[in-house]
Amino acid sequence: MSTTGSNPAAHCVRLHGRLTIATVQDSRNTLLEALRGSPAVELDCDGGTAFDIAFVQLLESARALAQRDGIGLSLRQPVPPPLAAILAEGGFRDWTSPVERSAA
Repeated sequence: MSTTGSNPAAHCVRLHGRLTIATVQDSRNTLLEALRGSPAVELDCDGGTAFDIAFVQLLESARALAQRDGIGLSLRQPVPPPLAAILAEGGFRDWTSPVERSAA
């Protein structure tokens, strides 16, 4: 985890490799750790090589947790095209715009 990214106040969490049901538990643990220790988290998925709906569900669950706890959660823009396509197909278009998702 580092503090570089498009939101300088947020901790940037870089997720890489296959971000699918096969790795969702590892991604979940990484996200929970970041959300526990940061007022804002930016997810950088540019290193992702594969995405599926299980990862999108994880994003939505993390969003709900962040919102409940007043933590900013955003995806670093631009979102990788394969992830953007899955988000759009599932109707999760707000993840692909540069708006921070938080309790505010």
